[in-house]
Amino acid sequence: MPVALAKVAKKIRAKKGGKLDQLSVRHTNKLNRATQREAKLRRLEASRSKARDPELVRVGYFKVATKDTAEPLGISQIRDLIERWVHRNDEELAGLQRARRPGRPPSTEGGLLKQRIVREMEEFRTGFYVPDLQDWANIEWLQRWDGSVGALAQIRFRRIAREDSEASSEMDL
Repeated sequence: MPVALAKVAKKIRAKKGGKLDQLSVRHTNKLNRATQREAKLRRLEASRSKARDPELVRVGYFKVATKDTAEPLGISQIRDLIERWVHRNDEELAGLQRARRPGRPPSTEGGLLKQRIVREMEEFRTGFYVPDLQDWANIEWLQRWDGSVGALAQIRFRRIAREDSEASSEMDL
């Protein structure tokens, strides 16, 4: 029995001398409201965790990619890691396209993969959200990260664009 539902049932039993009156409309309605509240909270928690999953997978990739580094990464190295992340499903997409018979529409899975690649390429153009890999202390925090959402608060993030204005201004000098 969920915690909130158990609390409501316990309060009802306390007022009734240890019995839970199943025929009482008021008590039944209280229990129904508590049950619906619990279900709503579970649904909201599931949707929040589903929304955070891609971010956790992305951070996990950068954790694994920086596992053997001995010094902070440069901007070009970070961009290479981002390129590999964005194009991680290119082989799978090519396989789906090869398997498709001529004249047939693309599969749903192939369409979703293509959309994800386009979306991530656009994010990379405007600024890809990654852990700050130019700071050694932050890389150490990333290596100690346990995979939970709460522990992400200790890691600093930054946006890395495909072409920074800093790089172009340095070239002009």
